[in-house]
Formats: sequence, C-alpha cells, structure tokens
Amino acid sequence: MSTSAVRESGSLAELIEADIYSGALAPGMWLKQIDLEQRYKCARLALRHALEQLHSRKVVQHIPNRGYYVPPIDSEHVHNILRARALVEMSVVEELIQNITDESLARLSYLASVFAETVKTGTVLEQDSANHAFHRELLKSCRNSVMVEIIWDLRMRVPLAAQRASNTPAKLERSARDHFEMIEALRTKDADRLRMITERHVSQYHFGSGDR
Repeated sequence: MSTSAVRESGSLAELIEADIYSGALAPGMWLKQIDLEQRYKCARLALRHALEQLHSRKVVQHIPNRGYYVPPIDSEHVHNILRARALVEMSVVEELIQNITDESLARLSYLASVFAETVKTGTVLEQDSANHAFHRELLKSCRNSVMVEIIWDLRMRVPLAAQRASNTPAKLERSARDHFEMIEALRTKDADRLRMITERHVSQYHFGSGDR
C-alpha cells in the first residue's frame, strides 16, 4: 500500500486499527516499527503519531523502551464495551423507527435473509460481511452521524477474534432470528420491543459467556 493509498483509504491509525480488529495484527503481537513501515509504506514519524493516537484510545498498549503491542483480549473489558454499545444502540431506537422507510425495510429483509443463509452454509468471513451489511443498512435510518460513529467505534473495539470465539451455532442462529425480529419491530413501530431485541442481540456476544 502506497502512502497515497493510505491517504485515500483512511488515516494510518484507522488502517492499523482495522487490521487489529480483523486479527491481521493479533492480540499479544508486538508492533515493530520497521515491519509496520514496510506494511503500510509510511514514514516513521507518521507511524509514531498513529500509534500514539491508538495508545490514547487504548487500542494498543505501550511499554517504555520496548514499544507498542496489541493487548490481549480482556473478557471484562469486552463485556463493558458491549454493554456500552447496547446502551447507545438502544438510545437511537426512536430515531430508527421515525426515519425507517419501506425501501429500507425491504433492503433489511433481504440482508437478514443473506445473513441467515451464511449461518447455514457460509464461511466466517461471509457471516461477518453479511452481518455488517445488515447493521450498516439499519443505521442509515439514524440521522445523528455522531451516534452512528460511536456505535461503529465501539464495534471496532472488540476484535473479531473475540467475537468469533463467542459465535457458537446457537448464538449465530439466535442472531439471525434477531435480525428478522428487529425488522418486524421497525415495521410495527414497537420501540420497546426493538430496544429489548437490541439489548439481547448485542449482549449475547459477551466473550467467554455461555449460550443464551
């Protein structure tokens, strides 16, 4: 990736964070600057600034005289992130119901079906992609861009490795059913039901917890 490509596709910090989220930079991995410079084709000063940004947000950890590393998965920290995400998503339910359109409902129904199919026959990557597509469409009905950014930021703070470790077949099937129940709650404008489903949907992925 060239320096210009870094600028075009997002900030360097965002790219490193995306690789941490995807597992390309795994929990416990030391982030050697020379390796990252080669990986992202960036200058050392830019890399240090990006790592400092990520450290300030606790995405990476720093030990003086040793460097930066991707922190191991902490189940309590993941639980706190998921609880925060559930509260934020529940807070925008009224806005989703107010702004949802028939076109978006139809799109959500299609995407829910796609995810349900990937649960049966798809790969992990296909499941991740289909799930994100559903939630991206859902959040289009939230006009508060700051709230949407916060929700996606919280999602990115839980590495896929942690989410996948929690994704038993029973939870994936429950997640697929939740999508359809969310659509029905939106269709009937049932805010209380949508809040309940949203809380359950997010909280069931508590890393290290049993099936719900």
